Amino acid sequence: MAQFRPAGLSDEDSDSDDYGFYEKPPKSYFHTQQNQRKTVENKLQDAIINGNLKEVEIIVLNDLNDNVNLKLDSGWTTLMHACFHAQDRIVEFLLNKGADANLHADSVTPIMATCSNSSANNDAIYSIITNLLDRNCILNIGDKYGQTPLMRAISSGRVAVVQKLLEKDVNIEMRDQQGWTALFWAVHHNQPEILEMLIAHGARLTEVDRSSRTPSDIALSHDYQNIIEIMNKHLKIDDTEETNKNVYLNQLRSWYDYYPGVKTGEKLDYEGEIPNLLYGMNCERLGPLIDSSTIDLRTFLLMEEDDMIKLGIDMPFERQRLKYGLRNFHLRGWKLNAVAGLYARKVDSYSVLDCLTTLGTHLQQIYVLEATLQYTLREYIKIQNQIKFEPPDSPLIIKMKNAAKKMLTNINSVRREIKNMRSVLTRISKSNPQPADLIRAKSTQEIAMGYITDALVVCSLVIFAYHARGYITNILKK
Repeated sequence: MAQFRPAGLSDEDSDSDDYGFYEKPPKSYFHTQQNQRKTVENKLQDAIINGNLKEVEIIVLNDLNDNVNLKLDSGWTTLMHACFHAQDRIVEFLLNKGADANLHADSVTPIMATCSNSSANNDAIYSIITNLLDRNCILNIGDKYGQTPLMRAISSGRVAVVQKLLEKDVNIEMRDQQGWTALFWAVHHNQPEILEMLIAHGARLTEVDRSSRTPSDIALSHDYQNIIEIMNKHLKIDDTEETNKNVYLNQLRSWYDYYPGVKTGEKLDYEGEIPNLLYGMNCERLGPLIDSSTIDLRTFLLMEEDDMIKLGIDMPFERQRLKYGLRNFHLRGWKLNAVAGLYARKVDSYSVLDCLTTLGTHLQQIYVLEATLQYTLREYIKIQNQIKFEPPDSPLIIKMKNAAKKMLTNINSVRREIKNMRSVLTRISKSNPQPADLIRAKSTQEIAMGYITDALVVCSLVIFAYHARGYITNILKK
């Protein structure tokens, strides 16, 4: 039966007796509880701001039931408040009681809150950072705007903190939402000392943000002359090194360089290409780690998450970035120009070194295509149960068929180029001498035969000279 309120009463009347029907508690209950919690947080903040460690201990024990990781109404924990207000003694107390150094609110971690403080004492900030690092706080992580603890420390001008973070091998190439790296932040906030430190740790100088601006453009827009001088100095050095590098690469190299491992009789590995791929994936920080594992290019291109963990790539976002980069690499489209060689050059004559170089690059492309096929097969096996129940005309099936056709087209392009190369090599093999680096060292038997041949030639010459002398003598006597 429907319930109707008697005439003359409204929902706002405080003497209404319908709470039993709707089973609602008194309205004042929620307000009382919320006001109590606000009072606790306000009281806690006042104690932290004043640096009253004893008062904080009492509030944590009595009001928070000794739960140092309890989130207050603001979403912040007691540790986050203490970090933000740079109360190093209170931070140490909370960490010793088991406060989580990585518990965050709205994507802000305690170390981010600490680095955001630009007015506190440097020693206090440095002490807090050291304590948080000792508790394995996460450094390579951004807030909802992509700003990392390193970026916040730079904006606050904390030189010692930046140096400390760099010693912890922090990723200096992470980007925020506008595409800025740590170097952009140092330029924008006019931090020349920090800028020099970042450059010394290998920060890229010529990156662009989402608005296609370089760090130099940012410095010019602010008219930071000291920053501009530093950038110009290092950019000039980089240009010189790049020029020298290009001169070296343009020099004639041995054909062996295009067949890595052929001298030692081992399988081709192409491990020298891995740093280039890491740079393109924005994962070059992993270079030393992968280099120490001595994996070849094929193993690298087929890495899965378990393999990355075994290599020591501990941070989930780094593994995710690497997996995304590998996927994009295998999904790339190859045009005929990417595999075209001597045939596409349309010239009359080719040197043997030209042929060997082109064949070497094709061999590498076939190596990569084989890895891509293995990657595709593996991913297909992962989703075959899903495909099994798909109708023949489903978008997924059509998409996979189109991808397979493109891959076959790429493979056929390589085969066609190899066939053309074979005919070119046949045509020029008779008219070109053997290159110097293809002449093999003589064997012991060949050396001995050479000595015998030389001896026979000398003997023949001696006999010929003897008979010629006798002949000339007889002529003179006559």
